[in-house]
Amino acid sequence: MLQVTSRNSLAKTRRRAKARGFRVLRDGCGCYSVIDTKIEPPRPLVGLDHVPLWAVEQILLTPLPEPPPRRERTARPVKPTPTVEAVAPVVAEAPPHAQAHHSFLALVEALKARGGAS
Repeated sequence: MLQVTSRNSLAKTRRRAKARGFRVLRDGCGCYSVIDTKIEPPRPLVGLDHVPLWAVEQILLTPLPEPPPRRERTARPVKPTPTVEAVAPVVAEAPPHAQAHHSFLALVEALKARGGAS
């Protein structure tokens, strides 16, 4: 088991951990925990809670896997759009709000005629 002989060794380990998004914390019994800071709330990695420093160093010295290569974009086949030979004629109708406006005016006129007669 590796003993911490100098603070430089622990500082290097913590620097490597920080580069990977982790924190190395020492608990009261002389063991260490590796905390993942990329998640919320930060919590220890599975299996790296209260472990000796040599285990933490071994994990941090293990090289990370290479990221997968980016997918290349490929051109999608273009579907031909059907051509329209004749266009149906547009029938001009009064918009719905104009019809409602007309019926409202008719109602007002009817009320005026009824109110004026009494």
